[in-house]
Formats: sequence, structure tokens, C-alpha cells
Amino acid sequence: MKIVNLIFAFVLLWNCTLAQNDDDPIDTESAMLIAPIISVQIPGANLADRFGVGYLMGLSLDYKFGKNWYVGGEGGFLFGTQVKETNHIEQTLAQNGMVITDEGFLDEVNLNLRGGIAKVNVGKSIFFKAAKPSNGILFKLGAGYMQHKILIDVNKKNTPQLSGQYAKGYDRFSNGLLLSQYIGLIRLDKGKFVNVTLGFEITEGFTRNARPYDFYLEQKLTEKRVDLMYGVKFTWMIPVYIGKSSSSQYYTY
Repeated sequence: MKIVNLIFAFVLLWNCTLAQNDDDPIDTESAMLIAPIISVQIPGANLADRFGVGYLMGLSLDYKFGKNWYVGGEGGFLFGTQVKETNHIEQTLAQNGMVITDEGFLDEVNLNLRGGIAKVNVGKSIFFKAAKPSNGILFKLGAGYMQHKILIDVNKKNTPQLSGQYAKGYDRFSNGLLLSQYIGLIRLDKGKFVNVTLGFEITEGFTRNARPYDFYLEQKLTEKRVDLMYGVKFTWMIPVYIGKSSSSQYYTY
């Protein structure tokens, strides 16, 4: 899956690049792009067994070169309320799904997705019209780190069996390498307020459980995981332009 995605992205990028005329006039400028990110993430593979639909909010920082190449990084916070993997904490709960406090009362237990990503990206945009060379299709490839866990939301003062160090025995915290591929539309006009991207991103996480011991299985979890995320991603860019306009130059793509 990973290799097929990478090959597809490179072939598509290469073909689009060759399709542009060598004498297209380019009126682009180098710029630093600061962009808040919001994304809806649909899980796949092992991640889909543990969580439902989640969300990502973060920030990206990219440098756009004069020939529409991009280099940068981004980080984001993963969160959600749909947790499918719950059997591992049922032994700590009453039959009605509530937890018995140390005072003998029943209290609610809420399970949520918590996690994060950090990665570096390289990309290239292909313009539709030479008159607006910063508007078109944007491709990006990324590599970095991801982590996720089941957040056990309880009253920590009176439920010590699911709080503190004990919670780490049930939260299934996992982390590891990620790769990503992105394709979307970009609109970047100097002097305009609306500078945005909207596209689709596939993220492959190669993770494993990082806790030393799992209380439910009474052993360390060592199996490797493949955690996929299919995201619809939106960014609002704040461009900081650097250098002079290249309107008098001709670049070859």
C-alpha cells in the first residue's frame, strides 16, 4: 500500500510537470507560509479497530520557492470521541459500564481519542494558468512521527484504579513512524485575504504499543501496527513574501 501510493504520487507529479509548456511566464515570489490546519480523519487498518472518525487541528510552516517547490513541516493534535476498543477496561467497571469510586459510588467513564503528529513535507504545485502560477494543484509527501492513545476520562480524585500510572496500563498508547501523501487545490494570491488549500491526504503510521505492561492481557504488547488515516484537509495560509517578483523571468518546469 505504501509503495503504491508513493509511486502514484511521483508519476502523477512528473506527468503534470511535463505537461506544462517550457516557455510559460511565471509571476511567483518566494514566501513563508504560516497555516492553521483542520482535518477530518477517517481511520483504516488497525486504527479503525480502535477508533472511529477523529479530527486533527494543527499548524504548518512551509517555505515556497520561486518555482513553486515547497519545503516545510507541520504538527497537529488528534482528538475524537469514538472509541471502539473497550473490552480491555470492562473488568474495572460495573455491569452498567460505570466505575465504582473508592467511596463506593458509581461514576461515569468516558473514552476518547488523543494523539498527535509531527512531520516534514516536500511538495510541488502545478498551475492552471500562467497568469496565476501560484494557483493550481498541490502535491506533498511527508515523513515523521505519530502517536495515539485511549484517554480514560474519569474523576481522578476518587477513581485511582483508572487514574495516574494505572491508566497507563489500559490506555494502549502507541507511537512510531508515519508517511503521508497529499493532493489538493491551492489558491495563493498576493494581496488577497483568501489564501487556502483543500485536499485529500493519506497517512500511514507504523506503530507499536509503547507501554511496558498491559493490565488486561497481563503482558507487554509487542505486535506491530499499521494505522491508516484518510483525511480531508483544509488550511488557511498567511503568506510572508520574500524577495522581488519574478514577473520578468521565464522558468522551465
